Amino acid sequence: MKKNIVLIGYMGTGKSTIGKILSKELKMEFIDTDLLIEKNIKMSIKDIFENFGEKYFRDLESKIAKEVSKLNNKIISTGGGIVLRDENINNLKKTGMVVLLKANADTIYERVSKNSDRPLLNVENPKEKINKMLIERKLNYERFKDIEIETDNKTVNEIFEIIKENYFKTV
Repeated sequence: MKKNIVLIGYMGTGKSTIGKILSKELKMEFIDTDLLIEKNIKMSIKDIFENFGEKYFRDLESKIAKEVSKLNNKIISTGGGIVLRDENINNLKKTGMVVLLKANADTIYERVSKNSDRPLLNVENPKEKINKMLIERKLNYERFKDIEIETDNKTVNEIFEIIKENYFKTV
């Protein structure tokens, strides 16, 4: 039986926002894997990338994914790159319904452009980088999802209702 709701998708697709609403409405604890990493290392994601590099961060992310996959009745919001390693999603999928939240590159750029704590977007042309990364990660997102929701033109409540309806079909 699947008890967790695991939110995957690129940055800026609404994972944290939707996760907090799901947590409140379904009375399930909210866990953000990026925040867990920051808490454990006592550094921001941006600082981890700058000081230790992406591979080190991905290793930490894998460790956290394995730990949270052992939990039940949680809303788990993952970092956008968690799908880069099969082991992460395979672990999370064992105890959870995996929800892919999607948005187009323009929407994502609009949502994240004011946030300088996005290390992968600290480049000359962030919109181009978003497009490139969406293409690179598309197959991984697609093959792990149980359900997929386009968030561009949906309200938070509409997204919540879709997830809730699908979740209660699986438990």
